[in-house]
Amino acid sequence: MSNTHEPTTLRRIVVPLDGSELAEQALPYAQVLAERSGAEILLVRVVPAEWPGGPAEAREHLLEVQEARSYLGEIAGRIEARGVRALRSVPQGVPAARIAAEAQDADLIVMTTHGRSGVFRFLYGSVAEGVLARAKVPVMLVRAWIHNPDVDKLDQAPVLLVPLDGSAFAEAAIPFAALLADTLGGEMVLVRAVYPPTLTLANEWMATSYLQEELEVREEGARSYLEAVARRWSGGGRRPRTYVGVGAPVEVIDDAAREVGAALVVMATHGRGATTRLLLGSVAHSVLLRGTAPLVLIRPMGGAGEGASTGSAAAVGEEGRHPKG
Repeated sequence: MSNTHEPTTLRRIVVPLDGSELAEQALPYAQVLAERSGAEILLVRVVPAEWPGGPAEAREHLLEVQEARSYLGEIAGRIEARGVRALRSVPQGVPAARIAAEAQDADLIVMTTHGRSGVFRFLYGSVAEGVLARAKVPVMLVRAWIHNPDVDKLDQAPVLLVPLDGSAFAEAAIPFAALLADTLGGEMVLVRAVYPPTLTLANEWMATSYLQEELEVREEGARSYLEAVARRWSGGGRRPRTYVGVGAPVEVIDDAAREVGAALVVMATHGRGATTRLLLGSVAHSVLLRGTAPLVLIRPMGGAGEGASTGSAAAVGEEGRHPKG
């Protein structure tokens, strides 16, 4: 198995909140997923650990805990009015660490890229970044700076875009993407970018002919690879579509997302690194900054090597789609 956590169905979705409207933008996405899967939602609001002090400090801390519980109670009531079970937790400590701990028995974390901290805080050491570094379950990032997100896309036969590059590392995102597609009644679109060839020293007519032939070879290779992966992940009357684009990966992913109307982009992330760019990888980091559809990040563990070419991917499990031998 390439992931330490590969659920066959969604049972629990964690939504971290901080009391801000920006953080609450993750809720509609979690609610759609919960309604379609039957999962419960665990609402988490972390408060600082109590510092040593006198009675005044103790009262202030108690009030903060009570306020957090009351706030989550209101949110839970709205969720349960839609027929979804909502649990609440108010742990104390460092937000990123406590959120990751609360998600140990969950199948997905859905959160905005920033709450009170602001967008630039996300880029440099935010709670979301800390959760990505610690969580062993997929994380869905909803960009809080995008106003009026199209949540309805997720509930109407959604398209899930899965960028691939021929490696086992990238393919580790497929099992969870397939699970989401099956849960939501949607489809996967597998996308691969082809870099255009370059030639510095040659006669102009020779260069033009060579470059065109080389580009066609690369495109055909990418199509063959994606079709092979799509065949292995066909099942239940569904077959992933494929998309090959010429250009830098970020540009191709962005173009593909717009053309197919992607509701989600699902891709693997490194899950390590001192900065967001290293943590996500340069492509995922750029997709996060440029795209509009929520980004679901899978953290491969164990057997998924970043550079190894592969012809298979880990199975979803006994239920749902799985790769064919």
